[in-house]
Amino acid sequence: MYKTIKLGKAECLGAFLAIAAAGTLLIGAAARAEAAATPEEGTRELPIIMYHSVVGDPSLAGDYVITADELEADLRYLSENGWTAVTCDELVRFADGEGDLPERPVVLSFDDGCYNNFYYALPLLEKYNMKAVFAPVTSWTEQAASEEAPSPVYSYMDADNLKTCFLSGRVELADHTYSLHDLSRRRGVLRKPGESATEYRRMLWSDLDRSRRIIGAVTGQPPITFVYPYGFCSDETEELVSELGYRVTFGCEERVNVVSAGDYGCLSQLGRFNRATKRTAEQIVGK
Repeated sequence: MYKTIKLGKAECLGAFLAIAAAGTLLIGAAARAEAAATPEEGTRELPIIMYHSVVGDPSLAGDYVITADELEADLRYLSENGWTAVTCDELVRFADGEGDLPERPVVLSFDDGCYNNFYYALPLLEKYNMKAVFAPVTSWTEQAASEEAPSPVYSYMDADNLKTCFLSGRVELADHTYSLHDLSRRRGVLRKPGESATEYRRMLWSDLDRSRRIIGAVTGQPPITFVYPYGFCSDETEELVSELGYRVTFGCEERVNVVSAGDYGCLSQLGRFNRATKRTAEQIVGK
């Protein structure tokens, strides 16, 4: 399972870069230029740092695995330099004109639902008064329920772990699909060649309904954030997830976002910076 986290993600990164080069991602040059512009009044620059697995052994670190010491260094730097970790619920309230954001907001997102996010990351979030968005693949959450002795290296969180994280007040749960974190059947959530629009809608809604029910059983409400596996999306997927009630979507394009009060669309396909080992939060946020 540990190799799947590490090598599967690396394989997918190559596919993602190829698609980006072909210009088939939703976010184009115009959106990137807008995000790079100096924010005006009522807007905030918003970097999102994308974490995955967190381990104790430095020899296991790589592109999608960092050490607990590296995570602690990130949180210490952010807290000492005026950055405030915010949730997607806070982003939605800001975009709706119903709340404000700090001057230096940052989102800390953790993909896949690794058990080590519970084991290492949660205590560090509490230590540094930070919040994060955990996005479990919920079929892996279900499978974890039968594991008697979860490993901080390769296991995933079960529903009880997710509930502990949620009840801590430090963690917001997002949806990373039930079973579409996979490249063997399709590119993440994208429609397969030859698949009709009706078939595709039925497949996607069925998968996300299962995931939303699992997360809802933990939190008491459906998730408002959808995290695209591998960052693959299309206009069609954005429309479908919006119809299901997701207000925020995360991609994988590396850029600083600009969010604006009163702008509903500013929370679509938010860019994120992958936190690989030895690539620090200071280097990512850049100031």
